[in-house]
Amino acid sequence: MDKVELSDAIADFAGLVGRVEETGERVCVVDGSEPTSVILPAAELAELEHFAQRAHDGARHRPRSGSGQGHPFGPDQQGPYIRYVHADGGRMTFVRDRVVVAELRSVAELDWLEDRAHTARQSYMPPKQAAAFEEFLARQGPVGDGVAWIAGSWRNQEPFTEIVFIKGPTAEDVAHAYGADAQDIADGLLLHQVEEQDARDGTDDLTHVLAFGEENGWTWLGYHDFDHAFSRSLDPPPEQQITLRSTMAKAIYTFDYFENGVYQNPFPIEDGAEDQRDMYELIWYTPGEAPFAPEAPLSFLNLHLRIAEKAGNWTDSIALFFEGLERAFGLALPRDAITSGNVRCARPARR
Repeated sequence: MDKVELSDAIADFAGLVGRVEETGERVCVVDGSEPTSVILPAAELAELEHFAQRAHDGARHRPRSGSGQGHPFGPDQQGPYIRYVHADGGRMTFVRDRVVVAELRSVAELDWLEDRAHTARQSYMPPKQAAAFEEFLARQGPVGDGVAWIAGSWRNQEPFTEIVFIKGPTAEDVAHAYGADAQDIADGLLLHQVEEQDARDGTDDLTHVLAFGEENGWTWLGYHDFDHAFSRSLDPPPEQQITLRSTMAKAIYTFDYFENGVYQNPFPIEDGAEDQRDMYELIWYTPGEAPFAPEAPLSFLNLHLRIAEKAGNWTDSIALFFEGLERAFGLALPRDAITSGNVRCARPARR
């Protein structure tokens, strides 16, 4: 990158801008040996701004130039270019024939933009590459036991009526927030202990406990809550929350997905249906058909479901849907631990 003394730059901005426009290369303005600002192509700055504004770290505020005092107000002719000095006095825009060709930014601001743009670019892929990568991920098998194995018994409300997956807080924190008994949590009560007590004492506590654990970075919950003893919401809302509810008596099996408390479920595609539904029933899913509209927030599930169908691991539509969730979100439930009752649980807090 060429370097030009500040005094020379002030005397011949038109020549420097012409060099930048012709070569596409930056020119650094120095005061003595200290870099102060950079003239760069407008297209390059636009790209940096595009990516920088998509970075979410927010650790440093954008550096700003000093006072604009001493600079002329209004457009300033610089050879074939019009120079517009920004209100802060340090940034400049150069226009030729009503087209922006170059910009001047301070070294500090440009460093800030490049740092943030680099962060955002690391997660960016062009649409075709992103689609190919998503398909590659969808073809990967579930991690651990997955969740499709529980679909059949869950459909019959065993061992749980509701299965919830929560991203963010720990399993113990979620259990406390749901109103589970703090002493049961501290004691490490296990599901099989409650089952054995029911058999011994003739009680029915097994249908009134909250089972919980952590798998693949998710907290999972399993419970019946027929008497609504447990809370169904967290404050603040978790990063992601997936809820599967089974109501065998009415043959209603639902799937809900929230991101930061915002409901994400798209509405099902139904011929001739104009009304929008406020939930998604799993019986609406027909293997071989895309259940979600292309513009819907959860349209990416279509690909994962298609891969699950091609894998041929399950024939039941609900089990196939569960496998699609496995592939899309990395969900898993510990099969041996749940079936043997060696998972933690807690009764509702005593009132």
